[in-house]
This record gives sequence, C-alpha cells and structure tokens, in this order.
Amino acid sequence: MRKKEKILIILGIIFISFNLRAPITAVGSVVNLISEEFDLTTGMAGFITTLPLVAFAVVSPFVSNISKKLGYGKTMLFGLIIIMLGEIVRSYTGVSGLFIGTALLGIGIAIGNVLIPSIIKLKFGKNIGKMISVYTSSMCIFAAVGAGVSMPLAKGFNLGWKNALAVWFMLTLFTLVIWTPQLKKEKTDERKDTVLTSASTSSTSIWTSKTAWSVTIFMGIQSLLFYSMVAWLPTIILSKGMDHSFASNMALTYQLVAIPATLLIPVLCDKFKNQKGLVMATCSTYLIGMLLFLIGTSPFVLVLSVLLMSLGMGGSISLSIAFISLRSPNPQKASELSGMSQSAGYLLAAIGPTLMGTIYDFTYSWSVPIMIFIGLIILLSFIGLQAGNDITVKE
Repeated sequence: MRKKEKILIILGIIFISFNLRAPITAVGSVVNLISEEFDLTTGMAGFITTLPLVAFAVVSPFVSNISKKLGYGKTMLFGLIIIMLGEIVRSYTGVSGLFIGTALLGIGIAIGNVLIPSIIKLKFGKNIGKMISVYTSSMCIFAAVGAGVSMPLAKGFNLGWKNALAVWFMLTLFTLVIWTPQLKKEKTDERKDTVLTSASTSSTSIWTSKTAWSVTIFMGIQSLLFYSMVAWLPTIILSKGMDHSFASNMALTYQLVAIPATLLIPVLCDKFKNQKGLVMATCSTYLIGMLLFLIGTSPFVLVLSVLLMSLGMGGSISLSIAFISLRSPNPQKASELSGMSQSAGYLLAAIGPTLMGTIYDFTYSWSVPIMIFIGLIILLSFIGLQAGNDITVKE
C-alpha cells in the first residue's frame, strides 16, 4: 500500500469511527428533555437507544453481500448518507420522526460496524492491534464528546435538544468527503474487496463455530451493558440526588476515561498468545466499579465507580472488536464473523435499554437494573475466557 493511500484509508477509518457512537450517546444526556416534550414513558425513552441496536441486528447479516456487489467504498458511502438522513429526520419530524430517524441512524451505523473490522484485517494484517486501537479509541473519544456536549448545547447555548442532536450532521457530511477517495479503487484493490466480503467459498458455516458464538455472546453482553449505561447513567445519577451538571459530567467521564483502555488493550492483544488475562483484568475492573455504583450515594464514590466502569467498558469494547480479527484466519472469515457477532450480538444488546427502563417503571428503583448489570459482568468474564482462547474459526 502506497503512503498516500495508507494515510487516506486511516483517515477514513478514523472519521467513520467518529460517527459510529456519538449520534447515539448524544441522546442520553438530553433524554429527559425529549421525554418531557413528547410525554414518553421511561420504557419508551429507553427504546430510543434500543432502536439502533435492533437495526444493527437486522442489517448486519446483509452488509457483506451488499459490499460484495458495490465494493466497500460505495457501501460505506451509502451508510454515511443514511446516517445524515437519520440525524435530520430524528430532530425535525416530530415524535414519529424521532423513532424513524433513530432507526435510520442504526442502519447507517451498522454498515460501518460490520465493514471496519474486516477492512482492518484486509488492509493492516500485520498491524491489526494498532489499527483496532486507533479505531476503538476514535469511537470512544467522540462517544464522550457526544455524551458531554448535548446538554451544554441544548441548555447552555439555548439550542434545544433538536438542534443539539442535529449538529452531528456536519461531522457526517465532512466524513463523507474524507471517504470519497476510497471510491477510486484500483483493480487490485477491487479484487481484494471481493475477498473481503465473499462468503461463497467458505466450506464451514460461521454459525456452527463455538469460537464464533463465544465472540458473538461477548459482543452482545458488553454492548448490552454499554448501551444501557449510555441510556440511563445520567438518569440513575440524578436519582441519587445529584444535579444535572454532575450527571452530564459523569456521562462525559464514562466515555472519556475509557480511551486509555481502548488504546492499550488492542495493542496488548497482539503481545499475548491468548487474551484470558486481559479479559479477567477488564471484567474485574468493570465489576468493582458497578458494585460501587450500586451502593454509592456520595459524589466521591460515584466518581470512583464511573472511573472504574469506564475502564472496564473501554477494555471490553476493544476486546470484542479485537476478537473478530484475532479469531479469524482471513479477511473473508473476519467479514463473516463481524456480521454474525454484530447481528446476534446486538440483538441481545437491544434488550437492555428498554428492559431496564421498563423494570424501573415497575419498581421505581434503579437498584434492580444495576444488580442485573453485575450479573452480566460476571457472565461476560466467563464468556471472555472462551473467546480469548488462541483458536480461530475453521475456514
């Protein structure tokens, strides 16, 4: 790969990753404003975060075949256009548009979710860990920005929640421009792109692999935890007697402190024969943080709990993405495993935000959802030990 081509694809991956979480995490800080305007129940408000996950689950299995026909460059461009459309529809077309636009966002983001890990496997086979580090860190940086700026934009700058969420349109538009050079592929790159997404030559179905299922369930549980916390972290902190400013800062902290873990964990993955030790370190940190979050009522304990949960969250996200490439023998299988893990995995994750909101509607307490999170982190550690084995899925 020529230096200019390498720089362009790296920039493309970075800017696409900026768009894969921020439009979703931006909702958490202003969900109360949305609920007040449209008179939504807690369960309905949680469904705003659930909808993209449903879209991930439904769309992910089809991305490889679409990319096989169009090429990854055009397919990704198509995804970015859908994200832009979703951002406008979500903000400015009423309560029905709120949900329709959110679903469109999920469809566009699903395309990036599936293609980026397999593109990394294809383009950076010798530096997978470093590129996954760049990818996941970029996601977390802008996930943090999304969580942190929504309330200041809505309240501090008097933009209202609609304009505060719609500002992400400009980032997506700029990303589309950054990605455009990928449409001008050479013939050799087109042949590689076919290898990236072609599943027809596989002799073994990815869905029959125990290793693939371990990766998929790990993806699903960590995603359920992540999106549930994104949806309800500010609300839970408010329920503990803190003010909106503190809750918004904790939402930002939850995203921001994850960045060191997303930088370090993928690089360490390349240095160990298996990732079992990394799984246990990540899950233990996550678990201690969640236990403190359950019992915490003071600002100090809540800050400490959010810091630990954030490191655990960042590590688990990085591991889930790294497992896709590390457990795949080639780019073709990486594409299949990416589609499987993000389809079945996000279908599991989609349960989280709405279920937790509904549980609160019945119990009027956030303690039960947090105790469920604790159980899921314990399960995550056991599944991670299986996914962390030095075994690849069969070709």
